[in-house]
Amino acid sequence: MILRYKNYLTQSAVHFVLFGILLLISPTSIATGRIGLVKTYQPVATVIRQGAEINLQVGAEIFEGDTIITNSDGAVGIIFSDGAVLTLGPSGKLIVEDFLFKPAEHNVSFISRVVKGSVAFVSGAIGRISPGSVQFKTPTATLGLRGTKILIEVD
Repeated sequence: MILRYKNYLTQSAVHFVLFGILLLISPTSIATGRIGLVKTYQPVATVIRQGAEINLQVGAEIFEGDTIITNSDGAVGIIFSDGAVLTLGPSGKLIVEDFLFKPAEHNVSFISRVVKGSVAFVSGAIGRISPGSVQFKTPTATLGLRGTKILIEVD
């Protein structure tokens, strides 16, 4: 009898934790297509989304079409949903033009425009599945991913 009671408590605890996790996942995030999360920033990084400027914090969501900006001593680190890691350095401006990650359908794309600043990028699943689908546009060239790590500097 005691063993059954302990199993019931364990199952209840697991259900409670799972329910809590589901509550933490915002339905609006799922519906609007979050593509990444801010993991680090210092001291100031912002995103311009649909004309509004928002200060970034750890855990802030990144969406397709976002313009990410850092100040003269700023930096921001983002992890994308495919596992790619991007760092935008001081005085940077980057626009996430296209991000599509549907690997089961072989439909993947990661296209960004680096307006200014430095960008370090380590590819994720999109780069492994289809390296040619990862592109960084700069004022003078378009770079395609052929490896796993790149560094871009735009004045």
